[in-house]
Amino acid sequence: MKKKGYPRGNPPEDMEKLRLWWEEEMRKCGLDGTVVIEYAPFSVQQPAQSLGKRLFESLVMNYATTANAHLYSTTIPGAPWPLEAVVMTTEAGMVTKIVYGAVLNAPITAEVSFKKSVGMIGDKLEVEGPGAEPFATQKPLLKKIKDGISLRYAPPLFGFVTSQKLLKLPEVSVTLRPNPAGGEAVICTTAWDEAAFIGRHYSLGLAKALDILKAIEQVSNALRGEMGSPRAA
Repeated sequence: MKKKGYPRGNPPEDMEKLRLWWEEEMRKCGLDGTVVIEYAPFSVQQPAQSLGKRLFESLVMNYATTANAHLYSTTIPGAPWPLEAVVMTTEAGMVTKIVYGAVLNAPITAEVSFKKSVGMIGDKLEVEGPGAEPFATQKPLLKKIKDGISLRYAPPLFGFVTSQKLLKLPEVSVTLRPNPAGGEAVICTTAWDEAAFIGRHYSLGLAKALDILKAIEQVSNALRGEMGSPRAA
């Protein structure tokens, strides 16, 4: 999405901008459908109605202390699983956090967190939680997660209003939890930006989120197969 489609802090207008933004990214991912955006003023007490309780709890747990004013939520149609998505912005419309949540066809038996933060010589990814051990050696998955969640980006500047030249989060993450229907995955990230022919191009990271979720599902099922094989026994 180009700068002209970036939110500006007016919820009715920003709902339409985000709808078009999501649908543009869906088309690039080969997904089809109409996006319906729900809006709520940001509040740790009052989630948007369509949000699952656990997804919202994850969102609040990670980011309740940040200065968000607006929360926009939707379900992405056409994904392999019901895929919930949340965008949070400041009062002026700057995107601060993006959260994706889905229940995968994956045998997650204990919580696992993949946390990306700034290290001494670059970004680092740490794997934590009671279910971390089998995932800690899955190097292709770890690389996909590290490369697929964003810690920082340069928001567009409008006129002479420059609230922040670079948004940088202290931490972004992917969290897996057991769920009776499979395995719940929650991705907490921020927007992406890259140089375009004119200006900059901004992304909500839908393609990256889908890649991460599919890889988690594949690795989780492969680990279950190894544990159930005669060799593992």
